[in-house]
Amino acid sequence: MWAQKSEKRMSFERLKALKINFIIEQVDLNTEEESFVWGAFEKHESDVRKQYHKKMRKLRYNNFKKTEDLSESQAAVALDSIYHLRTLKEELDQAFLKTLKTKLTAKQVLEIHIAEEKFHRKMVHRSRERKNIP
Repeated sequence: MWAQKSEKRMSFERLKALKINFIIEQVDLNTEEESFVWGAFEKHESDVRKQYHKKMRKLRYNNFKKTEDLSESQAAVALDSIYHLRTLKEELDQAFLKTLKTKLTAKQVLEIHIAEEKFHRKMVHRSRERKNIP
């Protein structure tokens, strides 16, 4: 039973590659720009994973499973941590967009942002279809 679940889950690396390929297909870029975007996305995704996702997952695991057992002060500390991590993620996202703007036009960066949003919506829709969620 557990093996079946893990087989259905897409690896982080596979999902990242699908995302980057989807974005590159949506935006008109030359070969040099594609290479730059691929590298920038690799670095950004790695930074977000290390600095945000892993810490947020640990916070959720440690605090959210038993919220009824948390004291008010422990809950306040958890909320402060969430706020800090979300702020950090926003800073990473802004730095990523600034990095893209160093070699791409503002229009291309906007198209990349829109394509990334489309990819996320597509993945959510696909997940809902699999789980039969309206």
